[in-house]
Amino acid sequence: MPRPPLVRIAAAAVATAAGLTVAAATPALASGRDTTPPTAPHLIYYTGYYCGVLIVGMDRSTDNVTPQSQLKYEVFIDGQPFGPAVDQGSESGVWAWFQGPSVPGGPVLSPGQHTVTAKAQDAAGNWSASSQAEPVTGYRC
Repeated sequence: MPRPPLVRIAAAAVATAAGLTVAAATPALASGRDTTPPTAPHLIYYTGYYCGVLIVGMDRSTDNVTPQSQLKYEVFIDGQPFGPAVDQGSESGVWAWFQGPSVPGGPVLSPGQHTVTAKAQDAAGNWSASSQAEPVTGYRC
């Protein structure tokens, strides 16, 4: 059922007052389903340490519908999911620290050279493109 013009105008006024871009959100909302993925995160820090420790930091992604604070992030090692990263809720960005298995029985950053990337996911389940790929080294205990 289409909304009356007054409701659409009021919604646009509220969104504009909140600093949202109405034009970017309108197509996804009009169709009833968000199909636009978030922007790809950009890795700003990535390093492997002794005993398979991995630390990854990235800039926050943006999305046309999902607020930044509700985006989810996943770190990938050599193209395989490694574990989630946590949005710090500020300009400090999104960080992940993995020490040993990221989950019981899960992966460990094995000794040697690896490639790290990250992706963001919005509330509708759309995944961003991968961040740039960066080399990391896993070290033995």
